[in-house]
Amino acid sequence: MIDLDWETDRIDGVTLVSATIEIAATTPQRVRLESRLEGPVWPPTDGDRPAAWTDAAWEGVIDPDRRHGIGFASPASPVEPPLAVTDHRRVSSDRSPRPAAVLASLTGWKPTSTVVGRER
Repeated sequence: MIDLDWETDRIDGVTLVSATIEIAATTPQRVRLESRLEGPVWPPTDGDRPAAWTDAAWEGVIDPDRRHGIGFASPASPVEPPLAVTDHRRVSSDRSPRPAAVLASLTGWKPTSTVVGRER
């Protein structure tokens, strides 16, 4: 289940949208949110590019039982709801660990001499 909470503020002709998304699934989910505002989306930027945004859509992976915050601005008037979940699916796990990696992650264990019962 996906829980999407949002808040909008209109300041000096700009609508500010802040939202939190929470996943109540047992596996990571890839989620796509789209703006419902009638106008361009001004997402926050990470250097020269918008962080996780493409046009008016945000897409990201949310881990189980976690919350993730997103936000954007727009010159458009606020609408309810300002965002909609347009897609969500389980993240595929094609990266099975190699046997050598699994063995390397195990802690070293040696039976004690009382367990083995050494004879000389």
